[in-house]
Amino acid sequence: MGMAYHAATRATCDRKHVGAVLVTADHRVVATGYNGSPAGTPSCDEVGHEMHDNHCIRTLHAESNAIDYAGREARGTTLYSTLVPCYDCAKRIVNAGIKKVFYDQFYASRYGKSDQVPLFLQAAGIECEQLDTPGLTLFKQKLFEAEKIEAAVMSTIVLEYACGCTGKGINAGTRCLLHNQPVVHG
Repeated sequence: MGMAYHAATRATCDRKHVGAVLVTADHRVVATGYNGSPAGTPSCDEVGHEMHDNHCIRTLHAESNAIDYAGREARGTTLYSTLVPCYDCAKRIVNAGIKKVFYDQFYASRYGKSDQVPLFLQAAGIECEQLDTPGLTLFKQKLFEAEKIEAAVMSTIVLEYACGCTGKGINAGTRCLLHNQPVVHG
């Protein structure tokens, strides 16, 4: 589960950082995923959220990304996710042939069916369990402390764009939002 939380730090939608890891029976990592925009498309961090019914629809979910990157290697694996999968991801988990799902936190996703996802997965023959261990609690606490330090450092960084504009901190993207010019110094 720790690796899923590390994957979540790469998320490109600041509404919720979610991570997922697929592992084999002998604990080898097959794929990781985090919530973010499809490859080659602008992320929420760069252009903002694309909201519909109070949900950002610009991003793919962490579980979906992990399944996509694993391809056929997902069959028979165990999925660790920082959140309970949404109903759409649960359907993909079933089709991918994943055997076990462990998640940390409950999250009410769109459709209002998140509380039914564990039962849906179990009915499909997939073991599904919420993890709650003292070690995981301590790990999340330490990760949160490290993220606060990183955010403080990142807030001091200034980027200069080819157009002469500057961007500061974590909101500074790879291109100037006003002139669409790339970073020249950072």
